[in-house]
Amino acid sequence: TTEIYTLSLHDALPISTFMRAVERPLIELALRETNGNQIQASQLLGINRNTLRKKIGEFKISVTRRPRSQKTPK
Repeated sequence: TTEIYTLSLHDALPISTFMRAVERPLIELALRETNGNQIQASQLLGINRNTLRKKIGEFKISVTRRPRSQKTPK
């Protein structure tokens, strides 16, 4: 069965808390998928490269480019 949950405005998280919880894993995934290439990751996410760099700094995400032979298996 499918359960439907409804939240009132009083139950909702602040949008900033929600965005931080969603953004970091998406950025990390995009960087993994693009082998640490920030230009490709920003294109994948649909954001400007400078915005991605700013968010990498905000979230203190470590970015290392791996040689193609060391790509993470899918």
